[in-house]
Amino acid sequence: MIKHICQILLCVICFPLLALESNHADQLIGRIATAKQQLLATQARIDQEHKQLAKQLNAQLAKLRKLRNEAKNIRRLEDEQLLNINQLEKRNQQWQNQHSYQSQLISAFEKNTQSRISNADGSINIEQIITALNKKLTPAFEQKNLIGSDNKLNTFDVIKIGPIEYAINDIEAGVVSFNINNTTPLLKQISQQDILFDDLNALKKNGNGLIHFDPTLGNADKLNQSQFSLIEYLQQGGTWAIPIVSFALAALIIGLLKAIQLSKLPSINPVTSQIIKYSNIPMSQAELKTIYGSLASNERVLFDIVQHNAISQKRDDLLLAELAKQKAHNEKYIGVITTCATVSPLLGLLGTVSGMIHTFMMMNIFGSGDASVVSGGISQALITTELGLIVAIPALIVSALLTKRVKNFQSSIESLALHLSKLEINQSEQAYG
Repeated sequence: MIKHICQILLCVICFPLLALESNHADQLIGRIATAKQQLLATQARIDQEHKQLAKQLNAQLAKLRKLRNEAKNIRRLEDEQLLNINQLEKRNQQWQNQHSYQSQLISAFEKNTQSRISNADGSINIEQIITALNKKLTPAFEQKNLIGSDNKLNTFDVIKIGPIEYAINDIEAGVVSFNINNTTPLLKQISQQDILFDDLNALKKNGNGLIHFDPTLGNADKLNQSQFSLIEYLQQGGTWAIPIVSFALAALIIGLLKAIQLSKLPSINPVTSQIIKYSNIPMSQAELKTIYGSLASNERVLFDIVQHNAISQKRDDLLLAELAKQKAHNEKYIGVITTCATVSPLLGLLGTVSGMIHTFMMMNIFGSGDASVVSGGISQALITTELGLIVAIPALIVSALLTKRVKNFQSSIESLALHLSKLEINQSEQAYG
């Protein structure tokens, strides 16, 4: 009973407290919402004031920069009043150099863009520059007369995209190119003729089309047209190419003949050489016959000298004379190959010097404005140097190989001759040979 009374008293006391706490919570939520709105309003006001202050600051900074420039100009004018005549002349020269440099830049721009942006008085029309650039950025079809694939002059619709010009008519399409010896433009058809025709036709009608672009900017065509055959290449070398080619033919013929001759040289039999070296007693006729049969023809000549002459200075002299004779025979005409290898680059250098002299004479007469003319003359002058090196390098290699072959053979046969010079023969028996 007491427990129930306590629960009732507790409910009577706590209910007003809970109601009071709920009212306080609603008031707090209302205050938080009001404070949040005030905060947002304050932030918006601060942002607005910040923007206004930033505008005012930028305006003041612009005025400050203007005043600084004016102060700089005033200071420069005051300083110029104190300059002497030499300093004024130096500054005037700097301004003239700057003006010349700017004029060169403008001229180069006009040449590259094929447009006129400077007036007669040297001033620049910026609007004209913008118009010219916009025209290049938005190309359009123009009618031109070209030489078609039938070698006849026909009218084509031509559009220039960058450095490449594309042409199309009702029959064919292609790329506009120029011959080296002809200034008349002509149509060059590409391998994918049908695709290019459809693309150019769509570009002409709708203004949209996928065009095949040459990544070499037309230089591939120029490179193909500048290729020469061997005869034309030699003709480009001029008069000095004739003796270089003559030396090349001489070195080639002699090299082949000497290679055939030296390839037929027999190899020294090491067994026979060892038998002769370690023989301490006079050899009989049977032994001589065995050794004689194992020798080659040029070795038998040395053996005949040994058979018919006892160990003496005379035998050694005859052996040395025979070795010198065989060496001279093997080395014959190898020096001509070496001479060809030495003289050919000198002739090439002489031809280059002659071509350079001719090029400079042409520059003196016609000027050096066209770099292609100068570079073309220099490239032709260097052809003789290239020909000389082409002849000299293989000739030196062939001469070195042949000389090495002769030295190896000569070393072997000299070793055999040295052993033969000490060979004792039984003079009581008849010599074999």
